[in-house]
Amino acid sequence: MSTLRARSSPRPGELWLSCPPYLLVARIVEVDDRRGPGVVSYELHDETGDLLDQVSDATLDDGWWQVFQPLIRRDG
Repeated sequence: MSTLRARSSPRPGELWLSCPPYLLVARIVEVDDRRGPGVVSYELHDETGDLLDQVSDATLDDGWWQVFQPLIRRDG
C-alpha cells in the first residue's frame, strides 16, 4: 500500500528550514499558485539571521520539497 505524502504549501510570512547538510531559513515573501506548479519568492537567511539572498519566482516542484521543510515551532 502506498502512502501519499501531504505537502503544505508555503504562505507569506512563514519560515521554512533547509534540509541537511545546510542550515538555512527561507522567509516566504510571496506565493503565486495560479500558474502551473506555482512559484514562490523568499529571502534566504543563515543560522544567525543574516540575509544571504533574495530569490524570486522559484518553482514549487518536487525540488522545493526536497530542499525545504516547514519550520515547526515547539514549546518546551
